[in-house]
Amino acid sequence: MPLVLRKGPAVAAVLLLLVAAIAVPLENPRPERVLCVTDDVQARAVAGLANFSAWLRRNHATGFIGEIGWPSDKDAAQWSGVAEAWYEAADAIGLPVTAWAAGAWPANYPMAVYRPVAQGLQVDVAGPQARIVERHGSTPGYLRGVNLAAGSFGSSDANGGFGTGNPGRYGQDYTYETPSSYAFVAGRGVRLVRLAVNWERLQPRPFGPLDAAELGRVRQALEHARQADLSVIIDLHNYGDYALGGGDEGPPRMLRLGDAELPTTALADFWRRMSRATDDPSVIGLGLLNEPTRLAADGRAGALIWERAAQEAVDAIRANGDRRAILVSGYIPMGPPSWGQMHPHAWIDDPAGRVAYESHAYFDHDGSGHYWMSYDDELRSVTWPPPAHCQRLTPVARQVLTTG
Repeated sequence: MPLVLRKGPAVAAVLLLLVAAIAVPLENPRPERVLCVTDDVQARAVAGLANFSAWLRRNHATGFIGEIGWPSDKDAAQWSGVAEAWYEAADAIGLPVTAWAAGAWPANYPMAVYRPVAQGLQVDVAGPQARIVERHGSTPGYLRGVNLAAGSFGSSDANGGFGTGNPGRYGQDYTYETPSSYAFVAGRGVRLVRLAVNWERLQPRPFGPLDAAELGRVRQALEHARQADLSVIIDLHNYGDYALGGGDEGPPRMLRLGDAELPTTALADFWRRMSRATDDPSVIGLGLLNEPTRLAADGRAGALIWERAAQEAVDAIRANGDRRAILVSGYIPMGPPSWGQMHPHAWIDDPAGRVAYESHAYFDHDGSGHYWMSYDDELRSVTWPPPAHCQRLTPVARQVLTTG
């Protein structure tokens, strides 16, 4: 059964909208739509996105999907069907999206939208996911694109010795892609890249100066993006912890945001410096922290730490006179189906009014992106009663990541 989009709302509601448009111009006058899908996993994904957009509407906020990824190996056709339905929903809502991921991924990585044709640093071939990503590209109302993730490679997730004393070798453990890589993704219709950077590499000591060599590499990457006419979100691709030491200094000590040695003001200090150092025309957004999951406390206490840290970082950026968009992730669980559990209300006070709340969307049962289970098992894992196969989707009222 094909996807079905049906226009709402009722005639009376349309008349009310027209009257309102005379008094106050609407930023997004598109009508609601109903999206119908074919199975329970698709329905779970679309219902999750509907939940996220409903939270945005209740809070008069705007949003961003910083990551969406699905595999191209086992059960690829079924997962592509979920992705197609999900992107149809994101189109109806009008959300900016950066897919996971492009970069110097090995040939066996199943979620590479764009990768090298052979092992290397130059991105020059499209993966199976690219067909869907490109079909649902940027519009005049919102930007779409991909993550460029190689700047986060070789960190503590994959290297137990990684830390400020062992930050990795540029060009071997991590990279920021070649100029031709930026030109390649731009040639595929990508307009927006979420560029991963690492806290320990850029600021080798909390509250200390930025590392000049690493900052120079980031600036060079921004120049490559500008030459390719790409807009950039700088994504601090950490999780709330900070690996101090490593290498010849011995095993690193893991500090957690909210600890005495890594207070929440440490993140604000980083962004105060980084905001000033990346005043580049290609940069339209600053992503405060990729997934703040490893904090000094768990549960609601962890959410409160993150809310305080995020507000302090926003304040530090705005104190610089920086009016670029700021992307604020949620504390776990942060996927669209669970959005709002830890944050019932929008919490950022931004005098510029240019904050977007960021969620990450993976379609497996736990939202982890590991896709351990078969698609049949995923169907069986959908909780009872399953979500409705038809969801009403309302466009967001405004955007901060646009083509304008």
